[in-house]
Amino acid sequence: MSAPAEALMPGPATPAPAAGDRLGWLLGHREPVRAQVSGTLISATTYVLYVGIGLVQVGLGLLSVPAAWALSLAALVVNLAFYVAVRSGRFATGRDPGLARAQLVVGILMMYPSYAVLGPAATGLLVVLASHVVYSMFMMQPRQVWQLVVATLAGLALTMWACHQLWPSRYAWPVQVSGLLYAAVVMPLIAVLAHRITRMTTQLKAQRAELQAALARLQELATRDELTRTHNRRHMTEMLREQQVQHRRLGAPMALALIDIDLFKTVNDRHGHAVGDEVLRGFAGVAREHLRAHDRLARWGGEEFLVLLPHTQRAEARQAMDRLQASLAAACHRVMPQGLPITFSAGVVELAHDETLEAAIERADQAMYQAKTQGRARCVEG
Repeated sequence: MSAPAEALMPGPATPAPAAGDRLGWLLGHREPVRAQVSGTLISATTYVLYVGIGLVQVGLGLLSVPAAWALSLAALVVNLAFYVAVRSGRFATGRDPGLARAQLVVGILMMYPSYAVLGPAATGLLVVLASHVVYSMFMMQPRQVWQLVVATLAGLALTMWACHQLWPSRYAWPVQVSGLLYAAVVMPLIAVLAHRITRMTTQLKAQRAELQAALARLQELATRDELTRTHNRRHMTEMLREQQVQHRRLGAPMALALIDIDLFKTVNDRHGHAVGDEVLRGFAGVAREHLRAHDRLARWGGEEFLVLLPHTQRAEARQAMDRLQASLAAACHRVMPQGLPITFSAGVVELAHDETLEAAIERADQAMYQAKTQGRARCVEG
C-alpha cells in the first residue's frame, strides 16, 4: 500500500537550536558543572595549540609524521575522556572537583613521551612543564605544589636519562643536564611564588570576611536600635513609606499602633536608668515574641514604640495590642528586672487611603494619650 499523502509531504522545518541551547548542550545545564566543563574545554584548546606546534615541527623536519599522529591521537582521547567525565556531573564535587588536578597530572605525564619523540626540540617542553606548575597554584595547597615540583623534576630527570641512554646522539648529556638545571631552578621558584600567592589569598579572604562583618555591623547600627534591637525610627520611617505605597496600590488595610510604657519615668527615678534599660529590652523581647512575623516593631523614641501591622484593620490591631498586654503581664516575673509589673498604653489607627503617615501617627499619639488619661494599661482606637 502506498503511504498517505500527508506522510509524503515534507513536514515543517525543524528550527535550528539557538546559540544558548547549543552552549548549554556543550557545557551542561547545571552549575558548577558548566564552569568545570568550561575549564576542561580551555585545557583542550591548549592541546590544540600544541598539536599546531607539532605540525610546524613536522614541516621543519623536527618531528616525524607517525609521532605527530600518535601524540595528536593521545591528546584527542585524553581530552575527550575528561570532557565526557566532567560533563556527566559525577565529579562535580569531591576531593578533586571537575577533575582539575587529574587533568593537570595527566598533562604532565604526557609531556614525558612527547619529550622522548621531539629530539632536538624537546627542550621547548620545559616551558610547558613549568606552565603546568603555574596552573597548580590555583588548585593546590603550597605543600602539594612542592610535591608536584619534586615529582615533575624526578620524572623529567628519568626521561632525560632514558632518552640519552636510548638515543645518545639526539639527546646529548650536556644538553640534558643544562635543561634539567634550568628546570630545577625555575620550578621551585614557581612553588615559592605559589606559597606567597596562597598566603596573600588567605589574607585577602580574612580581610574580606572582616570587611563583610564590619559592613553587617554598620547595617545593623543603621537600621536597629542598639538597646532594644528593634528597628530604629529612621528605618521604620522607610518601611512605613514602602508599605504605604503598597497600601494605596492594593487597597489593603494597614494599621499603626503607638505604644508608651506606663510610669516609665517612675521606674527610672526609683530604680535607676540601668533598670529602665532592662525594662525596655524586656518589653521589646516580649513584643517580638508575640507579634506576627510580618509585623514591624520600632523604638520610636524614649519609652515609645511604634508597631506597623500590614493587612490589618483597626479592630484587629486593637485585639493584637490586647493580646500583647496580656502576654506582657504573664511574662513580667520572668523578663522584667525585680519582676516589676510593667504595662503599656497604646493608640491604634487604621491608615486612610489618602492620609499622610504623619497624620496617622498623630492620631495614634492622641489615642495613646486618651489611654493614659483613662487609667493606663489599655488600648484606645483612634
